[in-house]
Amino acid sequence: MHALSRLLDRLLAGALVVSRWAVYAGGGAILISAFLISIDILSRRLLGLSTWGADELSYYALAVSTSWASAYTLLVKAHIRIDLVTSRLPQAGKAVLHIIALLGLGYMAFALSQAMFHIFQRSWNRGSTSITTLETPLWIPQGLFVAGLIFFTFVTALILLRVVVALVFERDHALINRLTGTVSVADETEQAIAEAVALHRRNG
Repeated sequence: MHALSRLLDRLLAGALVVSRWAVYAGGGAILISAFLISIDILSRRLLGLSTWGADELSYYALAVSTSWASAYTLLVKAHIRIDLVTSRLPQAGKAVLHIIALLGLGYMAFALSQAMFHIFQRSWNRGSTSITTLETPLWIPQGLFVAGLIFFTFVTALILLRVVVALVFERDHALINRLTGTVSVADETEQAIAEAVALHRRNG
Protein backbone atom coordinates (compact mmCIF):
# COMPACT_ATOMS: atom_id res chain seq x y z
CA MET A 1 0.00 0.00 0.00
CA HIS A 2 2.94 2.32 0.55
CA ALA A 3 3.79 2.06 -3.14
CA LEU A 4 0.20 2.93 -4.07
CA SER A 5 0.20 5.87 -1.66
CA ARG A 6 3.42 7.20 -3.16
CA LEU A 7 2.04 6.78 -6.67
CA LEU A 8 -1.14 8.66 -5.80
CA ASP A 9 0.85 11.40 -4.10
CA ARG A 10 3.02 11.81 -7.20
CA LEU A 11 -0.07 11.94 -9.42
CA LEU A 12 -1.62 14.59 -7.18
CA ALA A 13 1.60 16.60 -7.27
CA GLY A 14 1.64 16.34 -11.07
CA ALA A 15 -2.01 17.35 -11.26
CA LEU A 16 -1.23 20.41 -9.13
CA VAL A 17 1.51 21.47 -11.54
CA VAL A 18 -0.75 21.00 -14.58
CA SER A 19 -3.66 22.82 -12.96
CA ARG A 20 -1.42 25.69 -11.83
CA TRP A 21 -0.19 26.28 -15.39
CA ALA A 22 -3.77 26.01 -16.63
CA VAL A 23 -4.73 28.75 -14.16
CA TYR A 24 -1.87 30.91 -15.43
CA ALA A 25 -3.03 30.37 -19.01
CA GLY A 26 -6.64 31.13 -18.09
CA GLY A 27 -5.64 34.29 -16.26
CA GLY A 28 -3.60 35.37 -19.26
CA ALA A 29 -6.54 34.75 -21.57
CA ILE A 30 -8.81 36.87 -19.39
CA LEU A 31 -6.24 39.68 -19.32
CA ILE A 32 -5.95 39.56 -23.11
CA SER A 33 -9.75 39.61 -23.37
CA ALA A 34 -9.89 42.67 -21.11
CA PHE A 35 -7.28 44.39 -23.29
CA LEU A 36 -9.24 43.60 -26.46
CA ILE A 37 -12.47 44.87 -24.93
CA SER A 38 -10.70 48.08 -23.91
CA ILE A 39 -9.42 48.54 -27.46
CA ASP A 40 -12.92 47.90 -28.79
CA ILE A 41 -14.44 50.50 -26.46
CA LEU A 42 -11.84 53.10 -27.39
CA SER A 43 -12.15 52.45 -31.11
CA ARG A 44 -15.94 52.77 -30.92
CA ARG A 45 -15.67 55.95 -28.89
CA LEU A 46 -12.94 57.68 -30.88
CA LEU A 47 -13.17 56.22 -34.37
CA GLY A 48 -16.69 54.86 -34.58
CA LEU A 49 -15.30 51.42 -35.39
CA SER A 50 -15.63 48.03 -33.69
CA THR A 51 -13.22 45.13 -33.51
CA TRP A 52 -16.22 42.74 -33.65
CA GLY A 53 -15.62 39.75 -31.46
CA ALA A 54 -13.81 40.94 -28.34
CA ASP A 55 -16.84 40.29 -26.16
CA GLU A 56 -17.38 36.84 -27.67
CA LEU A 57 -13.76 35.85 -27.05
CA SER A 58 -14.06 37.06 -23.46
CA TYR A 59 -17.02 34.73 -22.91
CA TYR A 60 -14.98 31.78 -24.13
CA ALA A 61 -11.95 32.80 -22.04
CA LEU A 62 -14.05 33.09 -18.88
CA ALA A 63 -15.80 29.74 -19.39
CA VAL A 64 -12.65 27.79 -20.26
CA SER A 65 -10.54 29.33 -17.50
CA THR A 66 -13.28 28.60 -14.96
CA SER A 67 -13.49 24.92 -15.87
CA TRP A 68 -9.71 24.47 -15.69
CA ALA A 69 -9.43 26.48 -12.47
CA SER A 70 -11.86 24.14 -10.69
CA ALA A 71 -9.23 21.40 -10.30
CA TYR A 72 -6.62 23.81 -8.96
CA THR A 73 -9.14 25.30 -6.53
CA LEU A 74 -9.90 21.81 -5.23
CA LEU A 75 -6.24 20.89 -4.87
CA VAL A 76 -5.45 24.00 -2.83
CA LYS A 77 -8.70 23.64 -0.85
CA ALA A 78 -10.05 27.02 -1.94
CA HIS A 79 -13.63 25.95 -2.71
CA ILE A 80 -16.13 27.60 -0.38
CA ARG A 81 -16.94 25.30 2.53
CA ILE A 82 -19.12 25.86 5.58
CA ASP A 83 -17.13 24.44 8.51
CA LEU A 84 -19.45 25.47 11.33
CA VAL A 85 -20.08 21.80 12.16
CA THR A 86 -16.84 20.15 11.05
CA SER A 87 -14.68 22.51 13.09
CA ARG A 88 -16.30 21.13 16.26
CA LEU A 89 -15.94 17.43 15.43
CA PRO A 90 -13.08 15.03 16.19
CA GLN A 91 -10.76 13.93 13.38
CA ALA A 92 -12.83 10.85 12.53
CA GLY A 93 -16.07 12.83 12.27
CA LYS A 94 -14.41 15.47 10.11
CA ALA A 95 -13.06 12.77 7.82
CA VAL A 96 -16.52 11.26 7.28
CA LEU A 97 -18.07 14.61 6.35
CA HIS A 98 -15.15 15.49 4.08
CA ILE A 99 -15.57 12.20 2.22
CA ILE A 100 -19.31 12.81 1.80
CA ALA A 101 -18.58 16.29 0.44
CA LEU A 102 -15.96 14.89 -1.93
CA LEU A 103 -18.37 12.24 -3.20
CA GLY A 104 -20.99 14.90 -3.90
CA LEU A 105 -18.45 17.07 -5.68
CA GLY A 106 -17.25 14.12 -7.74
CA TYR A 107 -20.77 13.25 -8.81
CA MET A 108 -21.45 16.85 -9.81
CA ALA A 109 -18.19 17.06 -11.78
CA PHE A 110 -18.90 13.78 -13.61
CA ALA A 111 -22.51 14.67 -14.43
CA LEU A 112 -21.51 18.11 -15.70
CA SER A 113 -18.67 16.65 -17.79
CA GLN A 114 -21.01 14.10 -19.32
CA ALA A 115 -23.67 16.68 -20.17
CA MET A 116 -21.19 19.11 -21.70
CA PHE A 117 -19.49 16.35 -23.67
CA HIS A 118 -22.79 15.58 -25.39
CA ILE A 119 -23.10 19.25 -26.34
CA PHE A 120 -19.52 19.27 -27.64
CA GLN A 121 -20.14 16.08 -29.60
CA ARG A 122 -23.28 17.51 -31.20
CA SER A 123 -21.45 20.71 -32.20
CA TRP A 124 -18.62 18.62 -33.68
CA ASN A 125 -20.95 16.39 -35.68
CA ARG A 126 -23.05 19.27 -36.99
CA GLY A 127 -20.17 21.68 -37.56
CA SER A 128 -22.01 24.31 -35.54
CA THR A 129 -20.66 27.86 -35.45
CA SER A 130 -21.51 30.89 -33.35
CA ILE A 131 -24.14 33.25 -34.75
CA THR A 132 -21.67 36.14 -34.78
CA THR A 133 -19.36 37.78 -37.29
CA LEU A 134 -16.52 35.53 -36.10
CA GLU A 135 -18.52 32.36 -36.82
CA THR A 136 -16.41 30.50 -34.30
CA PRO A 137 -16.61 26.69 -34.60
CA LEU A 138 -18.32 25.95 -31.30
CA TRP A 139 -16.49 22.68 -30.78
CA ILE A 140 -13.27 24.60 -30.06
CA PRO A 141 -14.35 26.53 -26.92
CA GLN A 142 -16.70 23.73 -25.92
CA GLY A 143 -13.90 21.17 -26.28
CA LEU A 144 -11.56 23.23 -24.10
CA PHE A 145 -14.35 23.69 -21.57
CA VAL A 146 -15.11 19.96 -21.47
CA ALA A 147 -11.41 19.12 -21.16
CA GLY A 148 -11.21 21.29 -18.06
CA LEU A 149 -14.26 19.58 -16.57
CA ILE A 150 -12.86 16.12 -17.33
CA PHE A 151 -9.59 17.07 -15.67
CA PHE A 152 -11.56 18.35 -12.69
CA THR A 153 -13.41 15.02 -12.50
CA PHE A 154 -10.10 13.13 -12.75
CA VAL A 155 -8.54 15.16 -9.94
CA THR A 156 -11.61 14.66 -7.76
CA ALA A 157 -11.46 10.90 -8.34
CA LEU A 158 -7.73 10.91 -7.62
CA ILE A 159 -8.21 12.68 -4.29
CA LEU A 160 -11.07 10.34 -3.42
CA LEU A 161 -8.92 7.28 -4.15
CA ARG A 162 -6.12 8.70 -2.01
CA VAL A 163 -8.61 9.32 0.79
CA VAL A 164 -9.88 5.73 0.57
CA VAL A 165 -6.33 4.41 0.84
CA ALA A 166 -5.70 6.68 3.83
CA LEU A 167 -8.92 5.56 5.50
CA VAL A 168 -8.91 1.82 4.81
CA PHE A 169 -5.22 0.93 4.85
CA GLU A 170 -3.38 3.72 6.66
CA ARG A 171 -6.09 4.59 9.20
CA ASP A 172 -4.90 8.18 9.00
CA HIS A 173 -7.81 10.55 9.64
CA ALA A 174 -5.48 13.53 9.92
CA LEU A 175 -4.24 12.91 6.37
CA ILE A 176 -7.82 12.79 5.10
CA ASN A 177 -8.52 16.14 6.72
CA ARG A 178 -5.35 17.61 5.21
CA LEU A 179 -6.37 16.40 1.75
CA THR A 180 -10.02 17.40 1.81
CA GLY A 181 -10.60 19.75 4.73
CA THR A 182 -10.90 23.49 4.80
CA VAL A 183 -7.99 25.85 5.23
CA SER A 184 -7.92 27.01 8.83
CA VAL A 185 -6.88 30.41 10.07
CA ALA A 186 -3.68 28.83 11.40
CA ASP A 187 -2.93 27.35 7.97
CA GLU A 188 -3.48 30.72 6.28
CA THR A 189 -1.24 32.41 8.86
CA GLU A 190 1.53 29.87 8.35
CA GLN A 191 1.27 30.24 4.58
CA ALA A 192 1.42 34.04 4.82
CA ILE A 193 4.48 33.83 7.07
CA ALA A 194 6.20 31.40 4.71
CA GLU A 195 5.50 33.66 1.73
CA ALA A 196 6.78 36.70 3.63
CA VAL A 197 9.97 34.87 4.61
CA ALA A 198 10.52 33.71 1.02
CA LEU A 199 9.98 37.25 -0.28
CA HIS A 200 12.40 38.64 2.32
CA ARG A 201 15.06 36.12 1.32
CA ARG A 202 14.68 36.99 -2.37
CA ASN A 203 14.92 40.71 -1.69
CA GLY A 204 17.61 40.41 0.95
